[in-house]
Amino acid sequence: MPSPAQRHRMTVLAATAASAYHSAEPSPAAGVYGLMMSALVDDMRRLKDIQSLERKISAKAEMLPKYRDYLDGVLAADAGGQDEIVTTLMVWHLDVCELARGLELAGYVIKHGLALPERYNRTVGTLLLDEVGDAVLAGRVPHDVTTLGALQMLAVLVEGQDAPDQARAKLHRAMGDTLAALAGPDPIGQRLEMVRAALAQLKRAVSLHDKVGAKKDIEQLERTIKKAEATAAG
Repeated sequence: MPSPAQRHRMTVLAATAASAYHSAEPSPAAGVYGLMMSALVDDMRRLKDIQSLERKISAKAEMLPKYRDYLDGVLAADAGGQDEIVTTLMVWHLDVCELARGLELAGYVIKHGLALPERYNRTVGTLLLDEVGDAVLAGRVPHDVTTLGALQMLAVLVEGQDAPDQARAKLHRAMGDTLAALAGPDPIGQRLEMVRAALAQLKRAVSLHDKVGAKKDIEQLERTIKKAEATAAG
């Protein structure tokens, strides 16, 4: 395990290397990209030999810490420049359900117009909608405040990004499901407003993709709202 001093040095070198993308002067620190890229190629080779999806995800979780300081440096420099390490690890963080870190990297990728490696065969916006939406809808992350925050961050990131309606519908359904779960079964006051917001999100999901799977949930929420309003009326 690297020492704090070694980790700091890696962060500084990564920031310097990232800044050097836009400099005419060669930088000795640029070599850190080659070192990290070599490590990434080795890790991708290891992953290719693993057939189990569950084991692949576990392996990625074990691999990610070695890149943390490099990524911190690149984000701190905020210089842009095509970087396959950043784009690949953005996806890996989403794969292991570290949504906040994955979306932090996504913000950098979108801001600087970085392209995904060809193997992903999707635009950045579509991949984000698919990966985060699927993680929430499959129950790989809890329907809690942290997940809601990640979904709200995703909504901001993909605003204006072109993506299939089916992919965007996943975001709205995931948002609706999370809001409904946070509101609870017998909502009143602010929680009832959360149910209304959840209903709006689910209706939007269905309008985008009829088979998104939210129709029964919509009916349930409508009954919940009607019951709550009748109770409040006395």
